[in-house]
Amino acid sequence: MTLSAALAIITLASSSVSPELCHGVENKIEPDVRILESDLSQSAAIEAAEKLKNMIARGDLTGEFQFGALNQSKIIHGHILLRQAAADREEFGAGSIESRESTRSFCTWLSKEGFWYD
Repeated sequence: MTLSAALAIITLASSSVSPELCHGVENKIEPDVRILESDLSQSAAIEAAEKLKNMIARGDLTGEFQFGALNQSKIIHGHILLRQAAADREEFGAGSIESRESTRSFCTWLSKEGFWYD
Protein backbone atom coordinates (compact mmCIF):
# COMPACT_ATOMS: atom_id res chain seq x y z
CA MET A 1 0.00 0.00 0.00
CA THR A 2 1.37 3.42 -0.89
CA LEU A 3 1.55 6.25 1.59
CA SER A 4 -1.02 8.13 -0.51
CA ALA A 5 -3.43 5.21 -0.32
CA ALA A 6 -2.95 4.93 3.45
CA LEU A 7 -3.60 8.66 3.84
CA ALA A 8 -6.72 8.38 1.69
CA ILE A 9 -8.08 5.54 3.83
CA ILE A 10 -7.32 7.44 7.02
CA THR A 11 -8.88 10.65 5.76
CA LEU A 12 -12.02 8.96 4.42
CA ALA A 13 -12.66 7.08 7.65
CA SER A 14 -14.27 9.71 9.82
CA SER A 15 -16.78 7.87 12.00
CA SER A 16 -16.15 7.73 15.74
CA VAL A 17 -14.62 4.56 17.14
CA SER A 18 -15.31 3.12 20.57
CA PRO A 19 -12.13 3.15 22.64
CA GLU A 20 -13.22 -0.16 24.21
CA LEU A 21 -13.37 -2.39 21.14
CA CYS A 22 -10.89 -4.86 22.69
CA HIS A 23 -12.18 -4.63 26.24
CA GLY A 24 -11.60 -7.95 27.97
CA VAL A 25 -9.01 -9.22 25.48
CA GLU A 26 -5.93 -10.53 27.27
CA ASN A 27 -2.85 -8.46 26.47
CA LYS A 28 0.49 -9.79 27.74
CA ILE A 29 2.52 -6.88 26.39
CA GLU A 30 4.28 -4.95 29.15
CA PRO A 31 2.09 -1.95 30.08
CA ASP A 32 4.89 0.60 29.63
CA VAL A 33 5.35 -0.26 25.92
CA ARG A 34 1.74 -1.18 25.11
CA ILE A 35 -0.05 0.63 22.29
CA LEU A 36 -3.55 1.61 23.39
CA GLU A 37 -6.62 1.92 21.18
CA SER A 38 -6.62 5.62 22.04
CA ASP A 39 -3.15 5.92 20.43
CA LEU A 40 -4.68 4.95 17.08
CA SER A 41 -7.00 7.90 16.42
CA GLN A 42 -7.49 9.39 12.99
CA SER A 43 -5.46 12.47 13.94
CA ALA A 44 -2.64 10.27 15.29
CA ALA A 45 -2.57 8.26 12.06
CA ILE A 46 -2.48 11.39 9.89
CA GLU A 47 0.34 12.80 12.04
CA ALA A 48 2.22 9.47 11.88
CA ALA A 49 1.88 9.35 8.08
CA GLU A 50 3.28 12.87 7.80
CA LYS A 51 6.18 12.07 10.15
CA LEU A 52 6.94 8.88 8.22
CA LYS A 53 6.81 10.74 4.93
CA ASN A 54 9.32 13.28 6.25
CA MET A 55 11.59 10.57 7.64
CA ILE A 56 11.61 8.82 4.27
CA ALA A 57 12.29 12.08 2.44
CA ARG A 58 15.28 12.79 4.73
CA GLY A 59 16.50 9.20 4.61
CA ASP A 60 16.13 8.85 8.40
CA LEU A 61 15.26 5.15 8.41
CA THR A 62 18.33 3.45 9.83
CA GLY A 63 20.10 3.28 13.14
CA GLU A 64 18.29 5.08 15.95
CA PHE A 65 15.70 6.43 13.50
CA GLN A 66 14.54 2.94 12.47
CA PHE A 67 12.48 2.48 15.64
CA GLY A 68 10.80 5.84 15.15
CA ALA A 69 9.82 4.89 11.61
CA LEU A 70 8.52 1.51 12.77
CA ASN A 71 6.47 3.16 15.53
CA GLN A 72 4.87 5.53 13.00
CA SER A 73 4.05 2.55 10.78
CA LYS A 74 2.41 0.79 13.73
CA ILE A 75 0.13 3.76 14.35
CA ILE A 76 -0.98 3.73 10.71
CA HIS A 77 -1.41 -0.05 10.58
CA GLY A 78 -3.31 -0.16 13.87
CA HIS A 79 -5.56 2.71 12.84
CA ILE A 80 -6.49 0.98 9.58
CA LEU A 81 -7.37 -2.25 11.43
CA LEU A 82 -9.35 -0.30 14.03
CA ARG A 83 -11.29 1.61 11.36
CA GLN A 84 -12.10 -1.59 9.48
CA ALA A 85 -13.47 -3.16 12.65
CA ALA A 86 -15.56 -0.06 13.35
CA ALA A 87 -16.81 0.13 9.76
CA ASP A 88 -17.81 -3.55 9.74
CA ARG A 89 -19.61 -3.14 13.06
CA GLU A 90 -21.53 -0.15 11.71
CA GLU A 91 -22.33 -1.66 8.29
CA PHE A 92 -23.08 -5.28 9.24
CA GLY A 93 -23.87 -5.12 12.98
CA ALA A 94 -21.79 -6.10 15.99
CA GLY A 95 -22.86 -9.75 15.82
CA SER A 96 -22.07 -10.24 12.14
CA ILE A 97 -19.25 -12.49 10.97
CA GLU A 98 -17.64 -9.49 9.25
CA SER A 99 -17.62 -7.47 12.45
CA ARG A 100 -16.43 -10.35 14.61
CA GLU A 101 -13.60 -11.22 12.22
CA SER A 102 -12.31 -7.67 11.76
CA THR A 103 -12.57 -7.02 15.50
CA ARG A 104 -10.72 -10.27 16.21
CA SER A 105 -8.05 -9.29 13.70
CA PHE A 106 -7.60 -5.87 15.29
CA CYS A 107 -7.59 -7.13 18.87
CA THR A 108 -5.14 -9.93 18.02
CA TRP A 109 -2.81 -7.40 16.40
CA LEU A 110 -3.14 -5.03 19.36
CA SER A 111 -2.44 -7.76 21.94
CA LYS A 112 0.49 -9.35 20.05
CA GLU A 113 2.06 -6.61 17.93
CA GLY A 114 0.73 -3.47 19.63
CA PHE A 115 3.94 -2.40 21.33
CA TRP A 116 6.25 0.57 20.92
CA TYR A 117 9.86 0.10 19.92
CA ASP A 118 12.26 1.85 22.26
